[in-house]
Formats: sequence, C-alpha cells, structure tokens
Amino acid sequence: MLLIENIRLALNGLKANKMRALLTMLGIIIGISSVIAIMTVGNSLTVFMNEAYADMGINNIDVMVERRMTEEEMNGQGYYSSGIYKEPTDSDYLSAQIISEYLDKFEGRADYIILQEYVSANSITEGDRYAYINAYGVNYGKLKMDNINLLKGRFFTENEMSGGKMVCIISDYTVDNMYDGDMEQAVGSVLTVPVGDKNYDFTIVGIYEYKQSQFDFNNTSKKDTSTNFYMPVTSAKRINHSENYQYFNVVPVPGTDVNTLVDDTMNFFNTKYYTESSPFDVWAYSMSSYMEEMNTMMNTMTIAISVIAGIALLVGGIGVMNIMLVSITERTREIGTRKALGAPNSSIRIQFIVESIVICIIGGTIGMVLGFGLGALGCKLTQTPVSFSLSSVLISVGFSLAIGVFFGYYPANKAAKLDPIEALRYE
Repeated sequence: MLLIENIRLALNGLKANKMRALLTMLGIIIGISSVIAIMTVGNSLTVFMNEAYADMGINNIDVMVERRMTEEEMNGQGYYSSGIYKEPTDSDYLSAQIISEYLDKFEGRADYIILQEYVSANSITEGDRYAYINAYGVNYGKLKMDNINLLKGRFFTENEMSGGKMVCIISDYTVDNMYDGDMEQAVGSVLTVPVGDKNYDFTIVGIYEYKQSQFDFNNTSKKDTSTNFYMPVTSAKRINHSENYQYFNVVPVPGTDVNTLVDDTMNFFNTKYYTESSPFDVWAYSMSSYMEEMNTMMNTMTIAISVIAGIALLVGGIGVMNIMLVSITERTREIGTRKALGAPNSSIRIQFIVESIVICIIGGTIGMVLGFGLGALGCKLTQTPVSFSLSSVLISVGFSLAIGVFFGYYPANKAAKLDPIEALRYE
C-alpha cells in the first residue's frame, strides 16, 4: 500500500507541474527514442540481409577449381609472369563422375548439388516480337534452389537431362512477349535461340512465374526485362563444347556443420584428384562465415552509435536529479511534518526514489513510442521491412528504472537525512 501511495503522490506532483515535468523528461525521451530508433533500423537491416541471403543459399558451399599459387608468385614475381601462369582447360575441371563420387562420399551431409552452365545473354526474335533472356543450363538442384513455380507444363525428364535434349523452360514474361501471354500456344512450340554464330531450336516444355529479386532495383519495363531461360545442363555443355565443371554448389543437410564440411570437401578433392605437382587446387567456401562477420560488424556499429546516443540519457538523468533537489527544497516543511509524525528515514527515501522512477518510466515510455516511430520511418526511407527488437524494449525499460534509481537516490537520501526541527522551521 505504501508503494501505491507513493506512486499516487508522484503522479499528483507531476500533474501540478506539467511543464516542469515535461522538460525534466525531455533528456530521457530524447535518449531512449534515439537508442530505440537506431536499434530498430540496425536490427531491421540485419534481419533483411539475413533473409535475403538465406533465399540465395547462405549456407551453400561453393566448390571451385582455381589455380594454385606458385613459389615465384609468393615471392612477388607476379600473377602472369612468364612461365608461371597456366590457363586451365576443360580437362583440369571436375567431371560428373568425380562429383557423383563426392555425393556418395558425403551422403547424409550434402543434401544435393547445384550445377549450372552459362550459355549466353541474348534476345530471341520472331517477326516484330522479341524477348531478352539469360540462357543457362541447369540440373534439378538449380531448379529447386531457384524455387521455380511452374504455371504451365512440366520440368525436364530424366531422359532429357541425361541425353542433353534441346528443351527449355521459359518465364511468363517471355510468353507475354512472344505469344501474347497464350501459355497453351507456347507449351510445345519451338523457340530459336542465337548463340554466337549459330541458332539452336528449343522445344518449350514448361513456363515459370518470374519473380523480381530483392536486390534487383532495375526499373526496366516488363517487355524489356531479361529473364532466365533454362535448359538441361547437359544441353548447355554440348553447346559450349565442354564436359567438365569448373565450379558447383553444395546444399548441406540442415543442421550440418558447414565449416567442417567445407574443410572436408577441400580435402576430398585435393587429396584424391589433385597431386602436389598439379597447378590447380579445389577451393570450397561458404557465405555463412561472411554473414557472421557482417552481423558482428552491424551489431558493433549499432551498439557504438547507441552508446553515443545514450549520452543524452546521462544528461536526462542529471536533469532528473536537479529537479528532485528543487522538489526537496520546495517540500522541506512537508518532509519535516512527516518526520515529526514518526515517518522513518526509509519511508522518506522511498517516496522520492519512487517519484524519480515514475518520472523516468513515463519519459522512457514516451521515448519508446517515439523511437519505434522514428525507427519505422528510417526503415521506410531505406526500403527495409520493419523488424522491432524485444531487446530494445527491455533496454529502454531497464535504462528508465536504472536512471530513476541512480539519479534519484542522492536527492532522496538528502531528504531522508533532514533534521525534522530544521525542516519545520524552513521558510
């Protein structure tokens, strides 16, 4: 009951001096709102980047054949020094058989692999109709990773994949440009795609829904947007006159230790297929480690800026202490009367600490609402989805309580130690 009575007294005191109370809270409001706004924007950017990279396969492992650094290069003779650099050929790359052996070896850790072969970025034309495409050869893993949503038709069959058949899956944008949006007409028809100085005829077996990437800020019109044109990876290999793969991607089984799998992948290829005399190595790496570093950097920056903004909280706390000292001076006779009636020092002390805490909590609440508003505005300006952080709420409440207790204790203790006789004689 004593606590409730002290809270009621504090609220009545604030109502009696509204302007003074608001000015007292101003430092707390500015400090809390600044911290929350910064943490909201920082947290939103971090969540957005993590989600965006997760869609791109942040835990995926990139495996690539790269040239090995020689002793001459390490001694500073240069990358293209005479007699040092060797251009890799198709025979230096990874064969389908080697990749298959890798999958068998790491079954249970590697879920599936992504194979793709770039063919060309070009336009297909028919009369006055045209469509821009990026032609890729892909396997089932790439189609799964891209989360292809078929609107019409089907995916490639096993026979088409293994036999390098000239079939394709195109976007609904391409259908709009080449077939006036008629998917029934498009499926089963033939598109001629120029690659270099040759033309290749592809039978359309499927149509997928084109979705703009989160990182694609191109404002090109729908008609002039370039979309992916998928063919079996074996077909692309035949067009490019190659058999082996310079790189591929591994999608780990969920829960797999990615860093360990990266090391084991490199050891597998470099121990079994590349000798010490070989000018090439297989390198494997994952974006997850880079994302961890980026998150650490973002969190460090957010904390650093929040600490700077938190200086306003210190100023606000000093303002609270100052107004409490003024309040004690104004209420000296009241304190003397209470002590003369038997109120213990602890009761006087708690009364003024509670009043200080109430001021800070009200200021903190206003600052929290304002901070979330400013954070949402900041996210809107950066075109980032808003993601509020529970930690920012806990920090704001904790800071408000801490400031109230810390900066309220000295005035409260001073009030508690007043001599009742001297207090009653105070004018």
